[in-house]
Amino acid sequence: MVVALAIGVAVPAGAAGPGRIPGAAALKACAAAGPYWPTETLAISGTTAWLACKEQARVVRIDLARRRVSKSVPIGAPPLAVVLGYGSLWALDTSGDLSRISTATGRIVRTIHTGASNPYNLWVGAGSVWTVSDGSGEVLRISPTSNRVVARIQVGDGPADMVFDGTSAWVVNHRDRGLVRVDTRTNRPKRLGMLPAEVPERIARLGGDLWITGRGTDLLQVDPADGATKATREIGAGGIDVVAAAGALWVPSRSAAVDQSGFPTMETLRKVTTAGTVTTVARSTGRVDVHGLVGTPGALWLADNTGGLLYRVSTS
Repeated sequence: MVVALAIGVAVPAGAAGPGRIPGAAALKACAAAGPYWPTETLAISGTTAWLACKEQARVVRIDLARRRVSKSVPIGAPPLAVVLGYGSLWALDTSGDLSRISTATGRIVRTIHTGASNPYNLWVGAGSVWTVSDGSGEVLRISPTSNRVVARIQVGDGPADMVFDGTSAWVVNHRDRGLVRVDTRTNRPKRLGMLPAEVPERIARLGGDLWITGRGTDLLQVDPADGATKATREIGAGGIDVVAAAGALWVPSRSAAVDQSGFPTMETLRKVTTAGTVTTVARSTGRVDVHGLVGTPGALWLADNTGGLLYRVSTS
């Protein structure tokens, strides 16, 4: 079952209309996102969602039960990404500043100047908040206790995504195609190798393996110990993002025509089991851009910041 929730203001003239995922009831919210966007613009906990609205320079809190915006938080510069962790919402903006926001009041309680060159995306893991300085090829580690950058780790050209497990973090680079493991006890990186992918951009962890996709890249099953590719799952021309939910991988994939552009425009949503079964869950009937993909118990949430829609897909 797919449901689209109303989450705010009207879409500007010319934006795509509703009904782009069959079976969805669609209403509009912060929209008109540009074609190139990171994919961490959505964070969800319980019945509350937070969405980065870049064009309005704000972050909104959405009451999913009541299907309405319950808070709008102005950000000093356009926000690129949000993530929940350590009792706060964290919002990264285009200047590289990281706003720590109280989830209770919606107020900014601290602003951290990361110094990131071409800041990109946010993650939580190993007791820290992490972001990328794309211009310098570093991942930056921020302590939620001291509210400052405590490590700058050189990982290669084009760090794009991270996952965590125990005392390890894995980073995938979209330009040099490297897979790097970081020891989170020492902050020391180790390059495991080069991925057999055109542009590896997104990574998830499930069943003891890493799962990687991106532009011109099927879903790769990768050994986290040595970076060896164990199997490849055919998902279409290339995946936009991948998340683990309900014991499976969920991958929105592009058409061949769109794939080379790098736009996050989804053609098909696929479910992939660790055993290798690939199922088509939904096929878009119009433009659906994927700017946020989050799995929660029983559901997959997809944010389209171009059309201004938040979709809920049942995973049961």
